[in-house]
Amino acid sequence: MQVYQDLTPPTSVTHSVVAQFVTATSPNLILLRASKVLQIFDFVKHESQDVESLRTTELDGRVGESNEDFIGDLGIEQAVTRHQTKLVLRAEYELNGFATGLEKVRTTSDLSRDFILISFETAKLSLLTWDCARNAVTTVSLHYYEKQRVTALVNTDSAENASFLRADVSGSCACLKFGKDIFAFLPFTRDDVDDIFDAAATNDVSEKKKTFYPSFVVQAARLDEDIFNVIDTTFLYEYREPTLAILYQPRRTWTGLIEQQKDTVSLIVVALDLVQRASTSILSISNLPYDIVAALALPAPIGGSLLFGANELLHVDNSGRTVGVAVNSAAFEASAFDFVDRSFLELRLEGAKGTYLQDNFVLLLLATGEMYLAEFAMEGRAVEAIELHNVESSDKFVGTAASTMKVIPGRKKVFVGSENGDSVLISWRKTGDNAIADKTDSDHAAVIKSKDYEDADEDLYGAFEIGNSAKEMHGIGLYGDEAPSEDAYKRFVFSVHDTLANYGPLVDLAVGSVQNYGSDYRADTDTSSKLEIVAARGGLSQSGGLSIFRRSISASVIASFNFPDCQALWTVKAKNRNTKSIDTEQLDKYLIISKADESLLFDISEQFDQVKNSEFDPKASTVAVGSILDGTRIVQICRTEIRVYDSDMQITQMLPLPEDDYDSSEPQIVSASFGEREILVVLQNGKGLTYIGDEETLELIEVEIFDARMKFAAGCIATIPNTYFSNLEQNGTKTRKRKRNEGQSESANCDALTGIDPVVFMVTSHGDFQVYRLTDKKLIYAVSHIDALPPLIESPRLSKPLQRPGPSRRKSSAGIVPHLRLSDKEYRIAEVMYAPLGDAVDKRDYLLLRTEDNDVVVYEPFLAVERDGAVAFKLRKLPKTVITRSHGDIAKPDFMSESPRESEASNTEHEKDSSRRQCMVALPDVNGFAAVFVSIRGSRDPDSPVEIPQHASYWILKTSKSLPRLIPSASCETTSLSPFHSLTVDRGFVYLSGKGTVRICKLSTDFAFDGTWPAKKVTMEDDVHAVTYHPARSMYVVSTSKQVPFSFKGDSEERDGDVGEPEFPAMVDQGSLVLVSPKSWIPVDAYEFEAAEVALVVKTVRLQVSENSQVRRQYVAVGTGVFFGEDLPAKGYVYIFEIIEVVPEPGKPENNHKLKLIVKEDARGVVSTLCDVNGYLLAAQGQKVMVRALREDNSFLPVAFMDMNLYVSEAKSIKNMILMGDVMKSVWFVGFSEEPYKMQLFGKDLQRIEVVAAEFVVDGAVLHFVISDTKRKIHILQYDPEDPRSLSGQRLIRKSDFFTGHDIESFVMVPKSRLANDLTVNSDTVMETNGTNPSAARKDQYMAIACTRAGSIAAVLPVSESKYRHLVSVQQQLTDKIEHVAGLNPRMYRTLSATPDLNSAGTRAVLDGNLIFKLESLSLERQLEVFERAGKGSEQEIRQHLIELDKALSYM
Repeated sequence: MQVYQDLTPPTSVTHSVVAQFVTATSPNLILLRASKVLQIFDFVKHESQDVESLRTTELDGRVGESNEDFIGDLGIEQAVTRHQTKLVLRAEYELNGFATGLEKVRTTSDLSRDFILISFETAKLSLLTWDCARNAVTTVSLHYYEKQRVTALVNTDSAENASFLRADVSGSCACLKFGKDIFAFLPFTRDDVDDIFDAAATNDVSEKKKTFYPSFVVQAARLDEDIFNVIDTTFLYEYREPTLAILYQPRRTWTGLIEQQKDTVSLIVVALDLVQRASTSILSISNLPYDIVAALALPAPIGGSLLFGANELLHVDNSGRTVGVAVNSAAFEASAFDFVDRSFLELRLEGAKGTYLQDNFVLLLLATGEMYLAEFAMEGRAVEAIELHNVESSDKFVGTAASTMKVIPGRKKVFVGSENGDSVLISWRKTGDNAIADKTDSDHAAVIKSKDYEDADEDLYGAFEIGNSAKEMHGIGLYGDEAPSEDAYKRFVFSVHDTLANYGPLVDLAVGSVQNYGSDYRADTDTSSKLEIVAARGGLSQSGGLSIFRRSISASVIASFNFPDCQALWTVKAKNRNTKSIDTEQLDKYLIISKADESLLFDISEQFDQVKNSEFDPKASTVAVGSILDGTRIVQICRTEIRVYDSDMQITQMLPLPEDDYDSSEPQIVSASFGEREILVVLQNGKGLTYIGDEETLELIEVEIFDARMKFAAGCIATIPNTYFSNLEQNGTKTRKRKRNEGQSESANCDALTGIDPVVFMVTSHGDFQVYRLTDKKLIYAVSHIDALPPLIESPRLSKPLQRPGPSRRKSSAGIVPHLRLSDKEYRIAEVMYAPLGDAVDKRDYLLLRTEDNDVVVYEPFLAVERDGAVAFKLRKLPKTVITRSHGDIAKPDFMSESPRESEASNTEHEKDSSRRQCMVALPDVNGFAAVFVSIRGSRDPDSPVEIPQHASYWILKTSKSLPRLIPSASCETTSLSPFHSLTVDRGFVYLSGKGTVRICKLSTDFAFDGTWPAKKVTMEDDVHAVTYHPARSMYVVSTSKQVPFSFKGDSEERDGDVGEPEFPAMVDQGSLVLVSPKSWIPVDAYEFEAAEVALVVKTVRLQVSENSQVRRQYVAVGTGVFFGEDLPAKGYVYIFEIIEVVPEPGKPENNHKLKLIVKEDARGVVSTLCDVNGYLLAAQGQKVMVRALREDNSFLPVAFMDMNLYVSEAKSIKNMILMGDVMKSVWFVGFSEEPYKMQLFGKDLQRIEVVAAEFVVDGAVLHFVISDTKRKIHILQYDPEDPRSLSGQRLIRKSDFFTGHDIESFVMVPKSRLANDLTVNSDTVMETNGTNPSAARKDQYMAIACTRAGSIAAVLPVSESKYRHLVSVQQQLTDKIEHVAGLNPRMYRTLSATPDLNSAGTRAVLDGNLIFKLESLSLERQLEVFERAGKGSEQEIRQHLIELDKALSYM
């Protein structure tokens, strides 16, 4: 039994649309990542400061010639302010379907905002809208067409049955093409046709709620009898009724038949009558070039449609007039169409995308990443010619082919999404639009050199929207008196504003040891070394490279000090009230370290010195330290008193704790929170005290806010916009209208346009959430039972002001009394924090809650617009990506105690301190990030079968491209942490390890934190095919290739001298083997292969070099292929390299290794795959698999062979057992023996599976095989000779198949961690049996890690029978009970893919780990319901299973 789980999200972009989806005032960018993850972005204006060098050429007009030499030697810099538009992620959702289209529509049900429509390959349509009351996407309707008697056609493999979606530009309908020329039309409500539809339909739905009318399905032949083999469709502009242009090919041809049959594509334009479900042909054009593959509708003033071919561009206007331009000479050979000759451009338009910009220009993006402007020469309304102009330096913008291009209306921006490279947001402008044109660096702009980065120029000089009429365009040289400039295209300036990183397509991966951790930092970790996943980013003509993934966040250690017996530390800022300073950024002044019986004070402003001449009390037991009143007062929170110091640490005030009339015990402070001038402390008896600093006297004054009988579990000081709760003061009926800047989100805009109020967030001992405003001491917000962690926190709308509640238990706000077990100790809220998270582009405040069992939950605050127009403050629970919950003895329930601490009287003092200590620390600015650090000190149940780390640390980070995520810290045993900002360490942090070591660190910035794992890209500028890790030398070996001109070899292959040079000279790939150091990620050595020879597979192998001593050494084995063309046979070689140590070059200590060639063996065929088998090397060459032995004299002798079916695509081994995959005939399981040498077939699969990758999955004594195919599925097979279905082992048993939605390219086997806290990894044995081998891991459980073309990392994990039964029950309940985006069924998505295997006989379904982990995001009440239905007493076991799956790779 196995579980499939995505470890990192996909990063490729397949579809996009720009729509006013969330609000009616600003557009949103909606993306589909890898056709399965929906993301919604806001456009936010961002201002950044950069420093640029002023070149001598720029000073020619400013200085004399006599000073030119001096200026050239002097480095002059200038500050440049850039106003750019950035993308900020608002929400993301995983879809249970493989999307094939994304469009926007607008109907009369909501004229202010757009709906989005998503199509799926199983002939489904989902209509989505944004629910402002929940701040989330909601599904309006789901339309499915599987029952239209076309199921077999939907599930065919042919590309001609591809599914795509198109929406009418007027919003009247959407068209889904699926199957074999089948169209499904979905009409939407419009003012001009509502009456007609209402008369023809009998639907009794009210008109206000009506969004769409019943859809219908038609064959393409019903639209016109000549339509056959549909290629593409598009809706045209400038028509009153929805008008569809259809590209089709009634007669098939190909390149070899163009002499007899060419120009076989036709175009027909039909007008649709949605009421009568009829159509009328408007025009038809035949004899178009056979290589036309796409059509683009163009708005006025151009109109018509633009057709894309491999060698030409054609424009067809609304009257049927055609104008074509040939971009290379091949167009004249392949077509008889009358083209305008522009063959000197020598362009190839395969994979090109286009979009309309403005005026008479269309932007084209080629597959190479080059951009061209297509200028349409107009004569009135007719297009006379098409001219193409290259955009200089545009290949630096994208670098790869685009999968989608969308223009942001009114903003002069275009988004370019890519599956093979980074997606970019590009801005354009025309130089004539600006009054001042400065100069700019060519790295930031293209076409012309200008230094104007002002994004606000669009607001000053206007911007044209797509679809502007001729009247709006009048006066710019299109129809008016002014003639267009001959060089109008030169006025365009393009610049990149933002980038969405893509870490794919990944074609191979390896697991290696991290080499750039500092020695001090590694000493604090649980393992002697850390591991990382390095994947080859290939399949690209350029910009290939490596993608590095790490499970945890590392830091650079600046300094370290030993302080035994330390418990906590704090840094504070100090400022003298009488000192005037112009510094806008205040540095940290003091560091306080607390021990069990004393506290130490250090001055860190210039050096690390202990302060002695101060009134700081070293014998006090410190709970917290902070500064208030702009650093003029430093407050030390002790157990029984509060001490206030000035900037010189001279005591100014001592505040003892007041006596409690209801509690005779001595009060003690357990937690504290600091504001700008406010302090909140929570006592051990549950009482809360608030102090406010007086700005005149600089003294603390106690303020009574809470009821004296109220018992609190946690609280914090926060500042919030006063509009958050303004509606509650008006009894929830009045809506405050607020002005918003264009492109800003609602939550980000509140701070800038409204005032800020200091408030106190409190959680009572019974789990009620209360907000008190400090300015008037009022209770302004109250929600019951927040300890249930509901998905949405909202206060009930009251008819009278809120009253301070008493200590009695109340009913929840939702009207549901939570399960009694919610009062158990582990579910109580132990800590609350309201802190900002984000980067320099986007920072937002979030509410963070930590329970007694260390479950950390993040809530996003927002202002919800209700249906009646009222504005309400709510908090939305964000999905969890990591399980932080501790595992230990579950405490006995204490249902109705007044004080939650009474039940803890029997605990030890250490347990009290551990349970109530503050584990979350807010860092306002740590290397540019506003973050929160969580340090967890959990306990472990000795009787538990799953051991969880007793100590764990996490970073809560958010970037503009991600939601807040919890990422493990590489230093697990972190006792305390605090920000550290000084003259020597800029925006760093200081932390205390569990071993009593204080380390000053900086957060690493070379890794991005947009995903669940930190990731980094290394560019190698060549295509990359394979990667492997050499553990003995700690080096990576990478196979790359570049294109070089083809050259003939041999007398028989000499070409005729009379033949001229071809226009497109033949190119071949020339490969090389590159040695990369993980310390710097730069090549240190390379081995160049011959022309047309490429290394297809690179593996690190352990080969036996002596028959007598049986010594084995690590080598790098390389299998190559030599491809001269389809008319010459392909061949290949087997190389054996050794990595040797050499003397490094001066100044380059990392260049201390070289590649040494040991063996080069002619394989007489392409070497497709290889692996080591018990000290021997197995190489697959075509249909034959051969095992070779390496001798002491470096001879390479074959010892055994086996003939396969067609072509071996994969080979993996464990000891002397081999798993081999065929390109069409599934897999074989083979054994190899040495005495005598032979290969024996154990069993094989008889199904037709196109194997891409394969790997072993080991669960004790049970051996499974996981296989990925070309249909985005994985198959689980087992070798079991005792099963009758295996025919004594001759057939492999098919256990299950699972649709992943990803193209998996490679697997690697690694251990599955069970003892996560005791793992140690020996770097000398990192790679063994195709994976890593941590010495303390469970050696009888191995999992498979996979890389995908979408840029994600996935895993297939084995689970035992008992765990499988629990988890499958959870999966079934989550499938049926929770809401799924777009109304899709996850069970159908995983089991019934677009290409199901009808012969599949899977007995146990692979579990969907992505779905199972959604259990952690449910409310506790819903979780307990799932546990009860899964079986009595199953809660603890299920939580153990989830934690074990989450920590399966904890040793990394």
